[in-house]
This record gives sequence, structure tokens and C-alpha cells, in this order.
Amino acid sequence: MDISILIVNWNTRDYLRQCLRSIKENAGKIPYEIIVVDNASHDGSAAMVEQEFPEVNLCASKENLGFARGNNLAYSRSSGSYVLVMNPDITLLEGTLEGLVAFGAAHPDAGMISPKLLNPDRTPQTKYYGRIHTLSAVFFIYTHIGLLLDSRLLGNRIRKRERYEKYGEFKEPVAFNDGGAAFCCTLMPRRLIEELGFFDERFPVFFNDGDLAFRCFQAGYRAYIIPHVQVCHYGGSAIEQLPALTFNKEYIYGLRAYCYKHRGRLYTLAIDAVLSLNVLYELLFTVRDIVCRKQQPREILTPLRNFREALRYHPPNALQDR
Repeated sequence: MDISILIVNWNTRDYLRQCLRSIKENAGKIPYEIIVVDNASHDGSAAMVEQEFPEVNLCASKENLGFARGNNLAYSRSSGSYVLVMNPDITLLEGTLEGLVAFGAAHPDAGMISPKLLNPDRTPQTKYYGRIHTLSAVFFIYTHIGLLLDSRLLGNRIRKRERYEKYGEFKEPVAFNDGGAAFCCTLMPRRLIEELGFFDERFPVFFNDGDLAFRCFQAGYRAYIIPHVQVCHYGGSAIEQLPALTFNKEYIYGLRAYCYKHRGRLYTLAIDAVLSLNVLYELLFTVRDIVCRKQQPREILTPLRNFREALRYHPPNALQDR
């Protein structure tokens, strides 16, 4: 078996159906297998796979394992020389699998290989590329104050750097050792996974890809984005189902867990201090709304309360620190 395609699904039945059809239609001559882990979806995803795609190796979990545990489970059932981590809202185009495998075979330093991502209208999609987060990036991209400074004083220089926008539409293959593409469609050689391990289950939703990429870079491998191989990515089909507050908690948890693992406790405290700037910003607008009688005075502490809850949050499907 040349390639094992791992898909973790959560309530994205229609996207998943389209994804599986695109694999059948565009796989070419590459021998492949598909392993789908369904994370306790309530939209009939598992039944659809079972009925319409009996050739797929389906694991219908009774609980939401998260992205990391789901992929680890799928990997344990796989056998391909290459492993393709693929979101259900990806549609393969002609030559995708053949192009990814051919590039991997020709570049032994390639730890992660990602195609060029396209929007449904086939325009370039760039929001899923970027560097692994640093303290400065968190300030300039994930705080209101930092965003204003970057846009008003620096001409969005920091955002462009962190999102790899200087490469434009990625017209030539580019190698990275500080980031790459999000793992919505990423190929890895099996030998590398056996060497480094797969996803760290302490990161169930966010930053599991950054953690794995960091370990790859430390081992001397690089991440590639290859524009001559393309896929259509609808983007955010599962994550957008989360309420805004839950999304924020999951993201902050992942960021802090990543920093604690790779940078240490003091760095994580610095991240907390930077993120707390958003509390001050939101407090100002809360006070304004209270003065204008758009909010009740009791809402004055809501930003602080939400931030405190985010710092204390631990996802139920996250593995405890070892």
C-alpha cells in the first residue's frame, strides 16, 4: 500500500461524502486505503460511510476523541508507506495523490508535504499557511492592540511575515523549517512518524500540527508547500460548529499547552500576559456600552471572567500531561 488517507470527521457528512467521492475519482494509479474515524457525529456521517463507501475502513467512535486522538487511532489501522492527514472538507483534484507521493520520493528531507489550497471558486487560499507562533506573533496577530499597531503603523508587515504572504500564491515549491501549512491536507512518510511519533494527544484540537511540525524540524526535516499539486478546501467546516466562547477556550488551551511543552513555564506566563491585553481592550468597550446603556452594569466583569475561565479550561478529550 503506497498511501493511507486518514480522515477524522465530526458532523460534516455532506463534505465527507464529497471528499470520499473525490478520492475515488482522482486517485489515479496510486494504491491507497482510507481510514475514517467518526467522532460521535449526530448527522448520520458514520451510517453514510458504511452504506455508500463500504471499502472505507470506518471507526465510529462513541465519543468525540478530538483531532489528535482520532488521527492516532486511524494511523494504528493504516499500513501505507505514506500517510495523508486529510480533513473531510477537502476535495482532491486530478493528480493530487500522485503528485504528493512523487515529490516525497524525490525529497528525502521532506517531513511534511502540503498541496496548494484553493477556495471552492478555485482562487488561492492563504489563511491556512503560517509560521509556528512566537510571543511577538501572538501580540501582533491575536491581540486587538497588536493588530491595530501592525495595520496602522507597520503596514501589516507582521501579519504578512507570519502568514507567509510574501510568497504570494506559492508559484514554486517552498521549503520551511519554522512553519508551513495547517494539516488539512498534509502528506508524511511513515518512516518519519515511526521515528518521531504522531500527534500528541495533549492537543486535541489546536496546535497538534504545530507540535508535530516542531518535532520534525528539530529532527532535521522540512515542510514543503508544492503549488503544482492542488486541492479544494472549504475550510472550518467542523471548527465553525463550536460556540465562540468554546472556540476561544480551545484555542487558548492549545496555545498555552504548546508553549509550556516547548518553551517552558516562564514563556507560557508571558503568553498569558500578552493575551490579557485583550481583557483590557474589551473592558473599555464594556464600560462604553454600560455608559450608553447597551449593557447592564453587572456585565463589567464579563471579559475578566471569560479570560479566567479560558486559562482554567482543560478539554475533556485532552490527554493529561505525562
